Amino acid sequence: MPHPVPDGMPPVHAWGVYADPLRAAVSAWKDAGRRDLGAVLVPLLAVSLDAAMAGVGWDAGVVLVVPAPSSRRAVRERGDTPMTGLCEAAVAQLVGRPGPALRVAPALRHVRRVEDQSGLGTVERRGNLAGALSVIPLWDNVIRGRRCLLVDDVVTTGATLAEAARALRAAGAESVVGAALAATQRTRG
Repeated sequence: MPHPVPDGMPPVHAWGVYADPLRAAVSAWKDAGRRDLGAVLVPLLAVSLDAAMAGVGWDAGVVLVVPAPSSRRAVRERGDTPMTGLCEAAVAQLVGRPGPALRVAPALRHVRRVEDQSGLGTVERRGNLAGALSVIPLWDNVIRGRRCLLVDDVVTTGATLAEAARALRAAGAESVVGAALAATQRTRG
């Protein structure tokens, strides 16, 4: 968990520490278009999804897997939404295992422009994302009353997960937990 933990951040399970070689793989997959690295990252995300659900005791029913949304600019530059594809592949890998049925729900969108988070500090990241996400109206009835497993690639300050969880709760999600490929190591203070 980041320190300080942002208000509303759900409990999160990350597969590993955001350090090489995982950092290099995630960065190349996300920013350099190396979608072939999905073969390496999908099993890691599947483990993280499973562990996040086990951590909160979700062992039956249906769980919506909600990828953190890409900004419109990132979608234009990359030509795709990599988190959605990675979530779909990880969910497919978990089919047939005991536990809840998983459904990918790309239900979140940006409602205003945000800056690229990579160059921002903790306070700036939180301010940049405050009120920036909402549930796409067509997904409102799907989200309401459901358990949501929110997915991001890297947990740094927790700003993305906290804002996304806020948007899901505002749409009536029953409960929200998080999963990620990696988390940065943060020191206190």
